[in-house]
Amino acid sequence: MFRARWRRAGLALVFVLAFGAGMVRWLRHSVVLAQPSEPLPLSVYSRSASYSVPLIAMNGQPYVGLVDLLEPLGSVEARPDGKKFKLRFSAPGSREVELQFHDGKDKGKVGGESIKLAASFVVQDGRGYVPLSSVSEVLSRALQAPIRLNPSARRLFVGDVGKRYSLDLRSGTPSKLFISFDAPVNPTIATEPGHIRLTFRRDPVVPSVEQITYSDPLISGARFSEHDGAGELDITGTSALMANFADGGKTIVITAAPSAPAPPPPQQVPAPVAVAPAVPAEPQPKPAGPPRFFVLIDPAHGGTDIGAAITKDLPEKDVVLALARRLQHELESRGIAATLLRNSDTAISLDQRAVTANAAHPALYVALHAANTGNGVHIFTSSVEGSGVSTRDFLPWERAQSAYVEVSTSVADSVMAELVSRKLPNTLLTAPLRPMNNIAAPAIAVEIASPDTDVADIANPAYQLQVTQAIAEGIAATRNKTRESRP
Repeated sequence: MFRARWRRAGLALVFVLAFGAGMVRWLRHSVVLAQPSEPLPLSVYSRSASYSVPLIAMNGQPYVGLVDLLEPLGSVEARPDGKKFKLRFSAPGSREVELQFHDGKDKGKVGGESIKLAASFVVQDGRGYVPLSSVSEVLSRALQAPIRLNPSARRLFVGDVGKRYSLDLRSGTPSKLFISFDAPVNPTIATEPGHIRLTFRRDPVVPSVEQITYSDPLISGARFSEHDGAGELDITGTSALMANFADGGKTIVITAAPSAPAPPPPQQVPAPVAVAPAVPAEPQPKPAGPPRFFVLIDPAHGGTDIGAAITKDLPEKDVVLALARRLQHELESRGIAATLLRNSDTAISLDQRAVTANAAHPALYVALHAANTGNGVHIFTSSVEGSGVSTRDFLPWERAQSAYVEVSTSVADSVMAELVSRKLPNTLLTAPLRPMNNIAAPAIAVEIASPDTDVADIANPAYQLQVTQAIAEGIAATRNKTRESRP
């Protein structure tokens, strides 16, 4: 919350290591391995949202936070009480379910029915964690829906959401492999000699055929695999391959990549009349390709810095993290790459946020906050003076935003227009904010408050969906302008 300034918070981790049987173990509920540079993600796919949550090693196996897992799927109210942990959850259009667990115990209750976990439940820093191996049973009871978990690949499917595909190889000069999906997809594509890989991290693609071999002069086979929270379709061939999208993203066509054109034959040039030696022409630099366009989403606070207390059991840091994941999904569904600066409950200083953002060179930086007072959505831009400043000028740290104020304001106006069209209360403000003043890219901050008099409605999934859709549409409408602002 802007009214209570971001404060620096150090993250103190106390490690107690015991060595045995060739592996490092934590005592009791402590983390098993040394702190990784980044938590391993679990990819979750559902009809309402696709998102990722961090996995934490405890008791010799991966654990996942209950609030992180359930929050994008509905309304969550967690009530930790010492070693006891109670959570109320309700999905849109469904009844409320209460989950009860106890720190250090492998038994609990979901919807009033007893459940036995594969390992003990863990309460740490007021947050509840369940072993990954028990997530399917916990979710299936809480959601009353079928759950499919691939623990080794870290992929979780809620309900019947898997996107299947068919393969149709058509001979020709060159041959073409048509990969047809039952819904649009947006994979990342990587090529190397004889291979083209389609990686589906946000799309719940599941294998129709795991592996197939072709007796074709160009395309020799296709293989689907799941790993690292993603699905991957690897197409092999006898020469370089390329991918083209068709049918609104529901079909991907794999065929031969075009060969480099042959150099033109030398032309006969008449002998020059002048006898002066020719001056070689200076080589012209090749034009650079367009920079990658992506949005960096920065959920405020984290770790010991909880931000504002929206309700007794709902800190700002949790509200904005859930909102950030929804916004990432909405942007990516519109073909805009988006990355979260914070994707877990981690404390990050203001300077660290700015340094990370500037090193990433995003097309747009979006900070997210939540308020326990007021109504609707507040859009902020920096109040630093920006007149006559160029992105090629030397920009002091405290005024790095000055070269981007005009574009930032344009994005803020566009987002506000989308909020108005959805009849969502909104306010456009300027303020000397950090770390936004230190961001060398177009930047806005969004502070979400309750839509009505009940402050708890800030976590209403339908309300958050409206807000994130408006933000995403506003950003998409100014994509060309933010791209042109990059130095």
